[in-house]
Amino acid sequence: MNTWIWIGIVVGIVIIAVVATIAVMKHKTVSKINYMFDALEDGETNFKFREKDSLNKSLNRLRGIFEKQKIANEQESWTKLTRVLTHEIMNTLAPVVSLTDSLNKNEKIKNDEILKESLDIISDSSHHLIEFVNTYRQITGISRPVRQKIDLKKVIDKTVKLNEQLLIEKHVKISMQFPEEDIIVYADEIQLTQVFQNLIKNAWQAEAHKIVFRLKILSDSTVILWVKNDGHPIQVEAQEQIFIPFYTTKEDGTGIGLSVCRQIMRYHKGSIDLLRSNSKETVFELSFI
Repeated sequence: MNTWIWIGIVVGIVIIAVVATIAVMKHKTVSKINYMFDALEDGETNFKFREKDSLNKSLNRLRGIFEKQKIANEQESWTKLTRVLTHEIMNTLAPVVSLTDSLNKNEKIKNDEILKESLDIISDSSHHLIEFVNTYRQITGISRPVRQKIDLKKVIDKTVKLNEQLLIEKHVKISMQFPEEDIIVYADEIQLTQVFQNLIKNAWQAEAHKIVFRLKILSDSTVILWVKNDGHPIQVEAQEQIFIPFYTTKEDGTGIGLSVCRQIMRYHKGSIDLLRSNSKETVFELSFI
């Protein structure tokens, strides 16, 4: 068999191998895309491909976009529901409070101990409920951020100092792991302070002894902040619910702290998520784009 025949055979094998490889890769690519579409149609965004090639990275990025939109839609629905509920409750309570307060001033009623006591109970309960509703109005009352250039490290440091005395009383130590360079973001300093304050408060309420703030700038200029604490872990069944307004596992909790944090971060085109919570540590991740 001459040389040209051998060359022809080798070239043929190579061509067959290339075609087969392309076919397999094409099949895998189509399978990945179909898997992603099936998951998204079912409302699932908790999948993630191994980022070993540009395709997987692009699919993960697309998944992230859908996840953020899903969160934004959920938050918007809860906000609208809260606004409607608080409006209706206040409209119902206002005349009850007004009427009981007026009756309490009536001289005839003052002399009737049983009636007076009943009206006092109604009045106290109504005022308490109004205070309760006003607390939840915080969710719908968050204004759009007034964004300006701020040094994120300085804002975190300032927030820690505001809580210094309380943290000493609670025997909580805070450490900050920051890169040397300044980390500048465009944000509302007051609103971000509220977010950091809530995370610190949640940590000492969980009886944490140590809180760690860690900052990092990714290659695409995204700023990532991890807030860790070694307090009691969040119950597994509660971990997917903690950002939902009114949901709380604390006896005296209002269930709006983390919901407000997520709404503030969403207004900043960023995000806040619970990465993990176990017996070792609880970690929240905040991203600033």
